[in-house]
Amino acid sequence: MSHDDFVLGYQNGRLGSSVSTILILQLFFAGRIRERRVAVSLGCWALGLLFLIGLAGLAFLRIPAPWAILGTIITFAVFLLGFSHHLSGFVVCAALTNKQFYELAKSQHALCLTTDGESNLPELPKVVPMQPSRRAQR
Repeated sequence: MSHDDFVLGYQNGRLGSSVSTILILQLFFAGRIRERRVAVSLGCWALGLLFLIGLAGLAFLRIPAPWAILGTIITFAVFLLGFSHHLSGFVVCAALTNKQFYELAKSQHALCLTTDGESNLPELPKVVPMQPSRRAQR
């Protein structure tokens, strides 16, 4: 799918996208992502992760271990959900505005696209109108 088709399909709402967070992180740490917005966003999230790790270490020193473990699990779960949602939005936005980034993400299978084409739906049988019953005619 070309970049113009991607943009048009996204604007029409007939295109679904899926972003592989792990592949985007691999591309980021390998230095292959040149898109500044995505790289800055990933850097900020990495700093946030370091902050959460430090906060969890401080929690283990200050509060009882069961509460620290529970708080750490909940905090990291919320962090990971927010991270994956935010990163997916940034990747799709960058792919919409930058053709080179779109080609990189598509070729590395970090961005998967699905069309909402109705050609793959099963064919319905031909509908034949029913004759009204004789009782309904009386």
